[in-house]
Amino acid sequence: MREGLSGSFVGLDIGATGLRAASVSWDDSSGTYRVGRFAALDLPPGVVVNGVPREAKTFVSALRRLWRQGRFTSRRVVFGLADSGLLTRQVDLPWMPPQDFSSALRYQVADVLPVDPATTTLGYHVLAELPADPAAGRDTDMNRILLVAGDRQDVVDMSTLLRKAGLEPRNADATSFGLIRAICKGRLTASDSVHAIVDLGADHLTMAIYRSGQPLFLRTVSNVGGAKATSTITESLSLETDSAEQLKRATGLNGPPPLVAPLAESSVFASLPAPVAPTQDGPTKAVISIVNPWASTVVAEIRNSLDYFRSSHPGSTVERLALVGRSMDLTGLPERIATEIAVPVEQPDPFAGLPVSSRVERQRPQDSVLLAAIGLAMGRPR
Repeated sequence: MREGLSGSFVGLDIGATGLRAASVSWDDSSGTYRVGRFAALDLPPGVVVNGVPREAKTFVSALRRLWRQGRFTSRRVVFGLADSGLLTRQVDLPWMPPQDFSSALRYQVADVLPVDPATTTLGYHVLAELPADPAAGRDTDMNRILLVAGDRQDVVDMSTLLRKAGLEPRNADATSFGLIRAICKGRLTASDSVHAIVDLGADHLTMAIYRSGQPLFLRTVSNVGGAKATSTITESLSLETDSAEQLKRATGLNGPPPLVAPLAESSVFASLPAPVAPTQDGPTKAVISIVNPWASTVVAEIRNSLDYFRSSHPGSTVERLALVGRSMDLTGLPERIATEIAVPVEQPDPFAGLPVSSRVERQRPQDSVLLAAIGLAMGRPR
């Protein structure tokens, strides 16, 4: 799906709740990528569902506003494809030189995909080159690849909408691959450590596991994202979607934090006042009773993904989880995951380790919402 890029490109991350964009270019003087501008824009519910625009006019208008807001000087766009709309398979295929292998890929995977390869856009990552071993059933050298297939019409339709907004679509890529590149700063690392990214959006959860900057495993679970909890609150409390989302955010998994009375200067050495838990009203209790079972489902799917990876990659151990996505910002959820999953967790800063313009430095957000957009704008790992 992706070719090498040169110059400045804008990565576009298309989510159910908003659009995120970042312009990135390779800086020869520093030998790394540089982030020049960024912008983020919320979308009304229903405009984008599972990465597919459902209201074209509103979507195109939002793209134009996003470009004005970010003051992007480039209109060359690499856009992300929703992981929920992609098929991934680990496949062993006869070894060929890279150029021949790419040309023959569509014909070699015809029996692997449950759809007609002619209707798909294909991408792949070579996981290993396997020498011939008749005892293992390999009569010739093989390439073990991670195959990724997306619907070609979805790519065409998205490109058409971008052009209507005055933009130039240059490439499409899996959003999870963009996340890997951003965390690895666009580099192929020398480390053999295995790391994972858990991306929790409004519609779905995706786990991407990688080593040395290259993906090993992808798994997407639909109908587990933050919108699931919001819709349950909406129905249970008869609220509008926006009100339910605000209540969910304000409440979190454990309700408002305890209140601590300020200390008078003369009482510094006196006994500290005990924290006082705020009184929980009916709606707050209802939200807590809804979001905690949802959080348990999220944790269970993360654990299932890790177990599935271990079973298919014996001897490989995930050493760290990066938690990203707007729904991962719900108060108490990262701590819940860290407590119940026996793997260290982090919430990465998308700009850490990258040169940025003075404009970005002044406005940089502290959460990971721009991580995918930055990674999408990067070229192949260097």
